[in-house]
Amino acid sequence: MPHRLHLEIISQEKQLLSQDVDMILAPSNLGQIGILPGHISLFASLDAGELIIITDSKHDVFAITGGFLDINQDQVTVLANSAIRAKDINVKKVEDAMKKAQETMRDQLSERDYKLAEADLRKAILELKVAKKRRHRVIA
Repeated sequence: MPHRLHLEIISQEKQLLSQDVDMILAPSNLGQIGILPGHISLFASLDAGELIIITDSKHDVFAITGGFLDINQDQVTVLANSAIRAKDINVKKVEDAMKKAQETMRDQLSERDYKLAEADLRKAILELKVAKKRRHRVIA
């Protein structure tokens, strides 16, 4: 068996993935990081974007809204603020969440409510972008 990385993806809600992988591409605050077996130890902040996992020439993609990446020998842990597999994104639900967030922002509520709606809007935009990019056709 070829040398691999062990990846764990953990969101605030639950552990989303625990498996051996060949390569990881992660959106760090300094740009995309490529991680292969034997990578140096690293702790980095993650930006919102696509987390791409390559195993046996197959790609698995997650939309993440930031968090942290910990690389220790061949153990990689992603602590994501939120994460969802691209193939699990419900486009209709995301579009509804975008509309709701935009309405909330227009209502000019408290600064706290505005910032929460803005975060929801950013998350929805990211998920929609990832879903549309990763699917040949989007079914709403």
